[in-house]
Amino acid sequence: MNAQAAGSPLTRIITPGLQGQDDQNKVPRITGPPGYLNDEKKRWLIVGICLHSVISPLLRNFVNPIISKLYDSLVSSDSVDTQGYNGYMKKYPATNEHFLIYKSINNNMNVAKKMIRHKWVNDYQKYDYKVTSHVDLSKLFLQPHMVHYSGIDESCDTSALLGMVINISTFSTTVRTDAKKMRVDIRNPWAHCDFREWTRRKYTDSFKLMSQLVKDLDLSNEEEKRILSQLNTWATNGLIFLSGTPLGLEEVCEIRRQTRVLSEYVQSCSTENYNQNIKVQTELKYLENDLQETWERIRNLESKTEEQDEKI
Repeated sequence: MNAQAAGSPLTRIITPGLQGQDDQNKVPRITGPPGYLNDEKKRWLIVGICLHSVISPLLRNFVNPIISKLYDSLVSSDSVDTQGYNGYMKKYPATNEHFLIYKSINNNMNVAKKMIRHKWVNDYQKYDYKVTSHVDLSKLFLQPHMVHYSGIDESCDTSALLGMVINISTFSTTVRTDAKKMRVDIRNPWAHCDFREWTRRKYTDSFKLMSQLVKDLDLSNEEEKRILSQLNTWATNGLIFLSGTPLGLEEVCEIRRQTRVLSEYVQSCSTENYNQNIKVQTELKYLENDLQETWERIRNLESKTEEQDEKI
């Protein structure tokens, strides 16, 4: 299936060729502060940027038409858009594996809270079982804490997207297996924010797994090459970032910009673990500040170099 990745996640991609552009008249380029921005945090940051800016937009565009088609099919075959308590779909008929979670739609969450508050005994007749959109259909396959999105768009995060792929059998077995592995090996460890996990091996394996998912999505050749090129650029230049090789203004600017975008996104999201989310926000803010300071130092040095060149 062809899928068009949304947006432009990398407006200024770091390129290896930029590393050799200094000449002897330039002030030597510098990297960020070595104290706080250690290698483990750098690896964690680069992988997080790729999850948010490359993988999530790709998955949104991949899953959206599939779930939309599934919804139209279920409206036709099972009238899920008009169903009520006496005849609602309890499990997805294609697999009969998972009970569908109606608490996640139609304000049923508040109805469930009232049951607890008033000590009603599982009075599920009060739920609204009408599934009126493919977005609501997608929420039936996810835990309630994961469904704070309003569409399969920027409000829908990586965790929810991977959950859809894993739980809906309409997606191929290969893609579902990739999604399970990505959730266990990359997304969840990233959200837990334990930097000790982010070894060289984990960094390399993360990019291999993200690349494998891209290859298994059955994209057009052009689209697959474009996404793989983005991942390869981040992986390669992430290693340059990790090596301590001096970085220039544009390279630091792009990493800083993507860190800010990721930080703002995490701050706007509701997640399954509030304390965990706060930790991720805090770490991203520290890294953003470090990169801001580095960018300002490089800009000032390059400005002084330009002044010297003009005098010469």
